Amino acid sequence: MRSRKRPSRIKLPAACLCVALLCFWGGTAFAAAPASEQYTVQLGTFKTVSAMYDLYLQVPLKYREKTMVCHSGIHYTLRCTSSAKKKDIDLVYKRFNDLGLKPVIVKANLVNCSGADNFFKDYATKKAASNLPLPKQPGSTHRKKDVYADLLDPKVKNYLRKGEMSVLPEVTTKVLLSNRDVNRVTCMNGPIKDIIYSKEKGITVKTDGNNAFVKFLISRDPATGDMLYSKIPSEFYVVCGIDSTVYTLIAVPKNIPAQAVQLVSHKKEIKKNLSMFEGIPFEKKVLLLVKDTYRDRIPDSFTVRYENKPLNIFRDISLSLKRQIIADGEGLEVKEYILALKPTSTKETMRLKEKFFLLPELAQKPVGIALEHMTLRKGRPSRLFIVERHPD
Repeated sequence: MRSRKRPSRIKLPAACLCVALLCFWGGTAFAAAPASEQYTVQLGTFKTVSAMYDLYLQVPLKYREKTMVCHSGIHYTLRCTSSAKKKDIDLVYKRFNDLGLKPVIVKANLVNCSGADNFFKDYATKKAASNLPLPKQPGSTHRKKDVYADLLDPKVKNYLRKGEMSVLPEVTTKVLLSNRDVNRVTCMNGPIKDIIYSKEKGITVKTDGNNAFVKFLISRDPATGDMLYSKIPSEFYVVCGIDSTVYTLIAVPKNIPAQAVQLVSHKKEIKKNLSMFEGIPFEKKVLLLVKDTYRDRIPDSFTVRYENKPLNIFRDISLSLKRQIIADGEGLEVKEYILALKPTSTKETMRLKEKFFLLPELAQKPVGIALEHMTLRKGRPSRLFIVERHPD
C-alpha cells in the first residue's frame, strides 16, 4: 500500500477566528450594513432583470462578490461596494470608469439591497420553476418568447455562471457569444491592433481603443419571414497589447444575452507574485495563502474564480466550493469550501478532522488543510481551506 504524505495542518490564530466569525455571521456584506446612507458606485438603473444582467456580466470577477442589486418599486439598480467615506470607493469607481461602464458615485440607503450573484441565481430558479419566459428587454415587443432560450441549457448555464470569460494568449479558447446582441472583447494590456476573422460567415467587428464589438448578422427567411440567427462557430485572431500578443478565440454563437470577454496576460501578475514570495520557505507560503484567503485580503495579482458549486459527498455534511484563489507563477492555489450539517442529519454537532477531507473530489494534490472550526454545529456553517499544487 502506497504511503501518502499528509498535508500540513494549519492552525489559524484565535484572534483571527473571532474576527472571521463576526464577518461570517453578518451574512453578505450588504446584510450587515447599517441602515444609514453609504457611498456606493452605481452602475445603472433598469426596468428589467435581463437588461441589468447584461451589464452585470461586464463586472470584473474580483468585484462580483461586492456587487449588489437594489430593488425599489419597478426599478432595479446595480451597485458595487459601499463605504461611509467617499475616498474608500474611488479606486473601484476608477476601475469601472476605465472599462467604459459609466459609473456614478452616489450616497444611498442600501437596506433593500442584496448580493447580485444570489439575486440572479434565485431569479433564474424561480423563472425556470414557473416555466415563464425571461423578462422582455426594452423595445423587444416583437421578439419571440424563445428569446435567450439557450439559458435553459445546463451546459450554457454552467458556462455563464463563471461570469466574464478570460482568455490567455497563444491558447485556443472556446467562448460563447450572443448571436443576436452586440458582444464586447476587451484587451487588458493595451489597444487592439488587428482582428482577423471570416467575414463571409456574417460577422461585423468594430474596434475602439482596447475594445472590440462583435455582432453576428441576422437574416430573414424569404419564405416565412422568420428571423434567422447564426449558429456557425467562427475563429477570431486578436492582436493586441504593447507586445502585439495574439489571442485565438473560437466563438460559438448562442441564444444568450450579450457577452463580455477579457483578453488577459498574467506576465505582470506572475512577476509580482514571484517577488512577493521570494525567499519565503514553502511551508510559510502555504500558511500565508490560507491567512490571506481567510481574512479576504487577497492580492490583486492573484486570480480569483467564484464557483458556488455544491458537492454531495458526505451523508451528514453539506459541502460547496465557494471559490478558488490561484497564485499565478507560484504553482499554488487555495480552494475555499463552505461546510454545514445537513437539515436531515440527526446530529447536532460533529467533530471534524483534516483527514476527513483528503479526497480526490476536493483536491488532487493537496499540500495543506485548515478548518475554521474543529466542531461543526447545526445551523452554524464553517469554512474549509485546502491548498494544492496548481499547474501554471
